[in-house]
Amino acid sequence: MASVRIETFILGVVILLVFLLIKSCADNVQSDYRLKHTIYEDSIVIASQRKVIAQGSSDAAKQAQQIAELEVKVKNASEVVRIETRTVIKTQIKLGDTVMVQGKPYIQLPKPFLKNTEWYTIGGMINRLGWLQIDSLVIPAKFTYAVGDTMRTGFFNRLFRKSDQVVRLRVDNPNVAITGMDNIYIKEDKKWHQTTAFKLGVGIIMGVAITSVGKK
Repeated sequence: MASVRIETFILGVVILLVFLLIKSCADNVQSDYRLKHTIYEDSIVIASQRKVIAQGSSDAAKQAQQIAELEVKVKNASEVVRIETRTVIKTQIKLGDTVMVQGKPYIQLPKPFLKNTEWYTIGGMINRLGWLQIDSLVIPAKFTYAVGDTMRTGFFNRLFRKSDQVVRLRVDNPNVAITGMDNIYIKEDKKWHQTTAFKLGVGIIMGVAITSVGKK
């Protein structure tokens, strides 16, 4: 009876080790951290990027800490996100009615102009020398930033892979395009007694000890 228990215990340990090995191999597959864009029915574009998790002692984490200190004056940052955007506006502005002089249309200067829309406001003047003078260019935009999990699809991925942590950013202004995003989550280094290998080893030793006591 004791022999059966030992064999069952060893079989369980082997299955656990195989499971951890498969999971470790799956997690080490090269990840895709490229910025992705999704367009929804309301024409809103959501930018998404897989979350980069870096150990506190890694070069990526150190670089992220430097960015946080230099650019936003934050020390001991746990997460650093840097976003690049580009605003493109294509429009026409009517400056006013023209004046015909000897059969040719002219515009009297100086001439102010203003165009006010939901997504931008641009105003200024063309002075007497023909220079375009922009007095105001206002582009309102609301950025919604969130970090969360995206569950993988497929039986194998659901069984052996944990959910991906992603950074998602929504911009409500269709004139503002997200062209780049870098995100680093800084993870504290585990102590030797906090590693999975150590815990697994302690579990095996305790299991063998309990089994040995049971045999006696």
